[in-house]
Amino acid sequence: MTDKYDGKDDACTHLAKWAHAYGAKPQPEWVHLFCNTLDVISMNWYLETELHHGTSEWDILCEGFIMTFSFEDGFDCIDEAL
Repeated sequence: MTDKYDGKDDACTHLAKWAHAYGAKPQPEWVHLFCNTLDVISMNWYLETELHHGTSEWDILCEGFIMTFSFEDGFDCIDEAL
């Protein structure tokens, strides 16, 4: 998968494409490989999460990613939400 998440696409769709590309059952190493699918802003989120909370479980990482990058209908991208 070469598409990097830039905050303009749906966060759930990005996770689904990534998981589909790497297999049906989540593996422990997915947590650390996921950062390779992120663009600048989402990479900063990942690094901040890693430094302050650690990223050890795929389900927790996915939940945080969706909560951070899913926007209300009024926002087209993360820059507008901020």
